[in-house]
Amino acid sequence: MVDTSVDETAVAAEHDGPAADSSAKRQRSSIAFPYVPLDDAVEMVSKVEARGHRCRVEELAADLDQRMTSGAFRSRLSAGRMFGITEGVRGDVSLTDLGQSILNPETRPAALAQAFLNVPLYKAIYEKFAGGKLPPDQGIEAEMVRLGVPTKQVQKARQVLARSAQTADYFRSGRDRLVRPPASSIPGVHSPSPAPEKSAAPQADAAPMGDHPLIRGLVAKLPAEGERFTAKQRKRWLDAARVNLELIYAADDEEPDPEPVPDGVVSAQQLHAEHSGSPR
Repeated sequence: MVDTSVDETAVAAEHDGPAADSSAKRQRSSIAFPYVPLDDAVEMVSKVEARGHRCRVEELAADLDQRMTSGAFRSRLSAGRMFGITEGVRGDVSLTDLGQSILNPETRPAALAQAFLNVPLYKAIYEKFAGGKLPPDQGIEAEMVRLGVPTKQVQKARQVLARSAQTADYFRSGRDRLVRPPASSIPGVHSPSPAPEKSAAPQADAAPMGDHPLIRGLVAKLPAEGERFTAKQRKRWLDAARVNLELIYAADDEEPDPEPVPDGVVSAQQLHAEHSGSPR
C-alpha cells in the first residue's frame, strides 16, 4: 500500500536558502518529477483562470499567499509546467490547453489522467507496474532510485506521486496498483457508435464459388482434355450449367424456377450417368 501523506513544509524547505540550493546541485535528479502534488498544481490553475487564463507571476504568488522568490512557489510553478497545465511567458503564467481542460467538468477526469502521465517519473513507474500490483513503499523507492531519483529525495518523490495518483484517479482499483481511468468513466466523452450488426445470412455465400457443390459437380463431369466431347454433350453440359447457375444466383426479385427441368436439359447427375454408360 502506498503512503499518501506528504510533509509539504519539508518539501518546500529543501528549496529554500543557499544551503538547500547547494544540496540540490550536489544531488540533481536525472529524471524529472515535481515536489508539489497534482492537486496543488490544480489549485494554481484555478487562480490563473480567475485572472483570465493569464496573469503576472507576482499576482499569482499573492493569490496563493506565497512569496514570489520562495522555494515553495518556485516548486509550484515548476510542477505546473511538468504536469503540462501551465507555462511561463516573459514573467507571465498562462494556462495550456490541458490546463483549461481541467477547468471543464466534462473533460477534467481525462485531463487529470493525462497530466499525471506527463511527468517522466510517474510515466516510468506507471509503465513498469501497469497491470500488476505495486511493490511495498521500499520497492517503489528502490525503482525510483534506479530511474535516477537521488536517495535523499526519493521518499518525498514517492509521497508526491501517491497524492498525484489519487487526484488523477489512478487508485480506482485499490491503492496497491496504478490503473488509468477508463474513457467510459469520463463524463462528456462519448463512446464510438456501435458497429452495425453483421447480417445473419449464411457465411457460405461469401465462399469462393469454385467450392460450391453444384459447381464442383459440373466441373467433375467434364471429360479429360483430349477425350471425345461431342457437340450434343457440350450442349447438355452447358444447359445443365445454366440451370445450376440460376439456382445459385437467383435475383432478389425472382425465385428459382420450381418447374421440372424441361426436355433436352439434363442435370449433373444425368451427365454422370451418360459418361459412365449407366442407363438413365
